Amino acid sequence: MGKFTKRISRYEDDHDLTFTREDRIETLRKIHRKHKGNRRDSLFYIGKRFVGPILGTFIAVLLLIGILLPKFYQNDGIKQPLSNHASEQEQESTSFSVLLMGKDSTENDNMRTTVHILLTYNSTEKTIKLVPIPRDAYVEIYNAAGEKKHEDKLMHAYAFHSSPEAVSSTVSNLFDLSVDYYSIFSEEEIYGGLEITEAERRANHIQLGDLLEEQLTFSQLKKIVEESETNIPSDVLTHFKIEESNTDPIEVVDLENGVEETHMNGIYYIKIKQDTIETTTTKLKQHIGNGY
Repeated sequence: MGKFTKRISRYEDDHDLTFTREDRIETLRKIHRKHKGNRRDSLFYIGKRFVGPILGTFIAVLLLIGILLPKFYQNDGIKQPLSNHASEQEQESTSFSVLLMGKDSTENDNMRTTVHILLTYNSTEKTIKLVPIPRDAYVEIYNAAGEKKHEDKLMHAYAFHSSPEAVSSTVSNLFDLSVDYYSIFSEEEIYGGLEITEAERRANHIQLGDLLEEQLTFSQLKKIVEESETNIPSDVLTHFKIEESNTDPIEVVDLENGVEETHMNGIYYIKIKQDTIETTTTKLKQHIGNGY
């Protein structure tokens, strides 16, 4: 190859690698357009990814405010907090049953309950039913957990298990009725200053029934319960009232005609007939059920 040919070849190579001012401007425009397009695509992707969830959350918050806000306001815009409304509902009285247990304060060990009165209260009618249960009633004894243990006198249930819940459980199973509360007091608060012989104490299902029906007032009954050892909540006691206009707000359900005296192994017992138990149970359930 001659010198002239080499010069032409170098010239052509140099010519291909040379960029003019117009070439540079055009190249920069292309790069700018490409960068701008990529940026728009990125913003579109980000918006598509996040705007939807953010918008959904915002709508959910608005709906939640719309649901909760009216509950804080009622009665034409008068503000009443939710807590007050709940408090009013909790203060409403309810029907209940309670076992009243009297102990003989003259006994040294004071471990027997000698008075047993099953009370049911109807909160709607404001009425009370009282069922005196003989202390020598032959019954199935249960413990506080509701487990049957043996058979004996009702008055021994507390002595065997040292628990008012055991006596309540025993009476609950006797009448097939849930006993909600208990109340323990001295039997003298019921008998007062009456002179009562041992024979009369044995027959207390008769004497006590007459005494309750003839002499016990509601104020006396409530005082005994309030001052006793009891698990009745204070708010329940607050709403424990009778309807004064009712001619017979307190009824004594007498078991007198449904019991019989007997001896087993030389020990004195009182047996309550099964039909009497069933009739009494039905009456108590109907009474307390009307208040729910």
